[in-house]
Amino acid sequence: MILVIAIFFKQRHDFFKKEWKHCLLVLKLIFTSYAQASSDIKWDDIMDATNNLSEEFMIGSGGSGKIYKAELENGETVAAKKILWKDDLMSNKSFSRETHLVKLTGYCSSKSEGLNLLIYEYMENGSVWDWFHDEKPEVEKKKKALDWEARLRIAVGLAQGVEYLHHDCVPPILHRDIKSSNVLLDSNMEAHLGDFEYAYSLKATEKSDVYSMGIVLMEIVSGKMPTESVFGAEMTMVRWVETHLEITGSAREKLIDPKLKPLMSFKEEEVHKVLEIALQCTKTSPQERPYSRQACDSLLYVFNNRTAVHKKM
Repeated sequence: MILVIAIFFKQRHDFFKKEWKHCLLVLKLIFTSYAQASSDIKWDDIMDATNNLSEEFMIGSGGSGKIYKAELENGETVAAKKILWKDDLMSNKSFSRETHLVKLTGYCSSKSEGLNLLIYEYMENGSVWDWFHDEKPEVEKKKKALDWEARLRIAVGLAQGVEYLHHDCVPPILHRDIKSSNVLLDSNMEAHLGDFEYAYSLKATEKSDVYSMGIVLMEIVSGKMPTESVFGAEMTMVRWVETHLEITGSAREKLIDPKLKPLMSFKEEEVHKVLEIALQCTKTSPQERPYSRQACDSLLYVFNNRTAVHKKM
């Protein structure tokens, strides 16, 4: 009987090990969420600050709900995300996943209103999408300040966020919705990943996140949307970048956002290196794409090498 039990546990060792790691992650995320949640933020505080979630306070929308800016009476500014309440706890998985976001500062619920609210640190500078594609006059003025150094720093911040989810979390967490509107910028223009979907997997499915990250890198360099008409009906953004990067001379100029020009020659080289990394991330075959850690290391190399060049000048 002892032999049978020993064989059973030996065969089940990997299974139990994986399940135990998953349980530890869930406990850690639950503990972290409760530890970070502020008891000072009440439902009525958010309702008063947003005039009962009026559209005039809406600053965006994620995959599972609208987001509102709330300036509280204590002087704190937060972002509140509205998620529909469901009686079935298991059906309310969107709310549970969202509590695993970094910089969650509080939460409150109203069953009578049928809503949950997640309270996040307010990202003063909006999203990368706002900076590149929002045509409001006040946003257009700020775009001039987004030089190449700032864009490169955003690219590195994005990659570090994705790397953290994929390689520092056990089991890995997949974002599943990386796009420029989900890359948020704080008051220092540091990038933060938002609105990710909690999912763990033992398979190497992170390559879809890597592909999406590559698209955002192309947006950061070109200032163009992935569906821009300039690409034509039969050409994707990836193919457009690949085609122009293969050609030397003036054709490469089209890859760079006009707002960045003129660029010094060494900065143009950095731009092209970032685009080469983006192309590696968007290879058709997932197996040919780098892991997020590899892509992050490549971007950090470009950034650190740029710092070294500046010191010499």
